Amino acid sequence: MKIIVVEDEPKSREGILNILARDTEYEVAAVCGNGKEGLEAVKEHRPDLVISDIKMPVMGGLEMLEGILKEGIEVQAVLLTGYSEFEYARRALKLQVVEYVLKPLEVEEFLEVLRKVEGNIEKNRVEKVSAEQLLWTYFTGTDVERQQTEPILRETLQADDRTQITLFCIYPCSLANETGSELQKHTTELLDSLCMENYYVMSLPRQQGFLVMLTDTERNKNLFKIFKTRIYHSLCQITECHCSYGTIYGLKELNEKLAELKDMMQYAFSLPDETILSRELVESIEYKDLEYPDYLEQSIYREIRSGRYDKVRATGEQFAKSVIDSEGKPACIREYVLRFSAGILRVAGETRGCLDAGEDTSYIMESIARSTSKREVRYQFEKIMNAVASSRETLDITENGMILNVIDFIRSNYQRDITLSEAAEGCCVTPEYLSRIFCRETGVNFTSFLQNFRVSTAKRLLLSGNYKVYEVAEMVGFHDQKYFVKVFKKLSGVTPSEYKRENGK
Repeated sequence: MKIIVVEDEPKSREGILNILARDTEYEVAAVCGNGKEGLEAVKEHRPDLVISDIKMPVMGGLEMLEGILKEGIEVQAVLLTGYSEFEYARRALKLQVVEYVLKPLEVEEFLEVLRKVEGNIEKNRVEKVSAEQLLWTYFTGTDVERQQTEPILRETLQADDRTQITLFCIYPCSLANETGSELQKHTTELLDSLCMENYYVMSLPRQQGFLVMLTDTERNKNLFKIFKTRIYHSLCQITECHCSYGTIYGLKELNEKLAELKDMMQYAFSLPDETILSRELVESIEYKDLEYPDYLEQSIYREIRSGRYDKVRATGEQFAKSVIDSEGKPACIREYVLRFSAGILRVAGETRGCLDAGEDTSYIMESIARSTSKREVRYQFEKIMNAVASSRETLDITENGMILNVIDFIRSNYQRDITLSEAAEGCCVTPEYLSRIFCRETGVNFTSFLQNFRVSTAKRLLLSGNYKVYEVAEMVGFHDQKYFVKVFKKLSGVTPSEYKRENGK
């Protein structure tokens, strides 16, 4: 539990800190001498609990709590005072203070109050988990299970047929499970930092994406704007993803709305980056008929056979503008790009005496076929054009030199603390750009790749029989043995000691 202490009297402040240090394992995030400092500290640290005196210079405890309430920050509070007047207690209750404790403090009484606060926080956490479990049953269960779950879910969410429920579905374009999990975790952290209430974040059944559900949202007129600018924008910096949005009243239409939000995702292909899809937006989209540009196909074949690579590039760009950047239907655009790409690869292969470019060609063609955005189609098409418009004798499709450099950087530096930012600096690109490219090329994010590499190296060291577990942890870049064991077990299914015992000679 994270605590901020706000007390102007040095002796009282020292006593509180001594009790916390001696009798608890709670984290003290900040110590402040008045309510004004306390309010700023709460904004910065977002604690679970504020322990505050009532009467202080500059700003008192009650005024501070009123300021916290105005900021929309959800926090538990314990007020300490030598004044037992009813008015203080009445105002404190209005501010939802957990306890009102008189000074001088009785140690056991004070500790009991802290345990009560911790219990309330844990109860809230469990209730949220329980609600998400109920939602999972509601989404995946039979009609009978859904009917049985609905009244319990109504009560848990405190949602009747008049309660507005807002839904955001997030679908990462990457197929890596780690990407979806990372986005889901980051979303929860962002919602907490924005002090959002009554929200639930959960994976969607049989799908790659996840759902953010907020209840009782009718009063929050700025919710859509906040979600788009503060949450969805941040997720898009991690990896390319799409988002759809809708509202319902009560739970009866929940599954139908979820299916509608999923269906909307196909329209993201035709819209600018970071657009949140809605029913109104989707209904406004109009596609145009698109004819296949045979003349460009025949033209680029001639240029490839003649070795005029500058004209190959120019014709390829002309095709991209007329097809990929068009207002044609997504399926039609993908089909034409695949057809055009297959043709130029065949002609380039025949011209250079090789039939294909190996497995990389299949990978790129598959990426185009399943792409969910024009940017992804163009990215893969440009890989093909760069290879075809090159004077090299072989077709080098991947052009993944930067990724190979990053992997080499990991191999050379995994023993120490390294970050995506450091790797990006070495490649002269931004961390956001490297994150996108690395995930797209390897299928996992930078952190997951690094952890897998470290664990793989750790396995070899463990089986050598020359090192203890804590020594191996240090050697592969983990300075906290407990965290090393946790990561090792997550990736291997067993602890390092168990792995060594089961696989050692």
